[in-house]
Amino acid sequence: MNSNTLALSPLIITFLIFPCLAWLVLRLAPQPVRMPAFAFLNVGLALLLTAIAASKDMRLQQVRAFVPVGIGFGAIYLLLVALQYVNLVWGRRDSRRAAIAVGVIYPLALLVFIKYFPPQWNPLQGLLHGFSGKYTPEFFLGISYMSFRLTHMVYEIRNGTAAWPTFWEFLGFAFFVPTFSIGPINPFSRFQQSLASSVPVTKACHAFFRILVGATKYLVLANVVNQLSYRGLLLDRHPHAGVDLIVAVFAFALFLYFNFSGFCDMAIGISALLGISVMENFNDPFVSRNIQEFWNRWHITLSTWIRDLMFTPLSKALIRKFGPRSANHAIAFSIFAVFIVLGVWHGVGWNFVLFGMWHGIGLAVCHYYTVFLKRRLGKQGYARYLENRWIEAAGVFATIVFFSCGLFLLANTMSQMRQIFQSLV
Repeated sequence: MNSNTLALSPLIITFLIFPCLAWLVLRLAPQPVRMPAFAFLNVGLALLLTAIAASKDMRLQQVRAFVPVGIGFGAIYLLLVALQYVNLVWGRRDSRRAAIAVGVIYPLALLVFIKYFPPQWNPLQGLLHGFSGKYTPEFFLGISYMSFRLTHMVYEIRNGTAAWPTFWEFLGFAFFVPTFSIGPINPFSRFQQSLASSVPVTKACHAFFRILVGATKYLVLANVVNQLSYRGLLLDRHPHAGVDLIVAVFAFALFLYFNFSGFCDMAIGISALLGISVMENFNDPFVSRNIQEFWNRWHITLSTWIRDLMFTPLSKALIRKFGPRSANHAIAFSIFAVFIVLGVWHGVGWNFVLFGMWHGIGLAVCHYYTVFLKRRLGKQGYARYLENRWIEAAGVFATIVFFSCGLFLLANTMSQMRQIFQSLV
């Protein structure tokens, strides 16, 4: 097993091997064993992807060294996720708030424990050291999206939008291969309804076209523009003109869009071929007239999760405490708070905190500006303001610049930022 095989395997497994086997299971397996077989397929291939990621990080090139890593990490990952089903069963039998809260808190606590706890305080390091000799949070592939999916599942079940899952439904959803590593954060209700329906999600030709578009974005366009982004252009220890930084700022925004939306397009297309509906994650974000609209079009499933489980409960609690007159300030504070959390969710480091602050402040200012315009212009005047094409064009341009500049904080560590500015002539 060489490094090139490890690099290509995730895409081959996710978008070639999995859909072929899943189609056979969902179409040919007898009804009593269909869901268990589908769950086993997803769990097995998802954990294989995790083992490949761990092996690549440790530079394991021998199958003999790869097998124990795969078995060890797979068993621990599966056990940690399966414990959430125990929480769901407990919450169903015990309607007290404490029982329900455990189902909401456990996946998020697991994310914090795996991703942010120092190694010396993390007992997982001791468990995994015996067969790997190393431990990093990256070994738990997709843990961020896993925790968000499982938490939102509890929210849907408690609101009645989804039925209680069987154990096999739970595993099939949690480890669903196309969305396992980087999303979208598909609602459980969509997954459950798709499996219960025999109606295809979309025509096969449309699904194949979606996959082709996604592959073009992910494999071609993203790699092309990445050559002009920070790592491809500026982080080469050579002097650069200021215009190179401007090029890199917007090139990285395009790279992130092509890379992320391309993968999501492929995941949505593959899922559609299997008859499983996956929520859209992008809706032409670069035509947004302000940063608030942008976040309703960019990474839509994450924005929905933040709205349902963080922003709405926090803003309502603040309004109840301080009264209706404080509503605008409560909304602005809630926006800022949840985007700080969002920044930290992206990674460990001050650059991620600053990224969250950048968008939190920008969205809060956008909120106050919208309130100001509505009061100053009135209903009809605000409608005319929205219809003005020149104002809209200026807003779209300003939004693209604001978002692209903020990605400078997401793309680079503090030391890389210093290196970039030192390289500018």
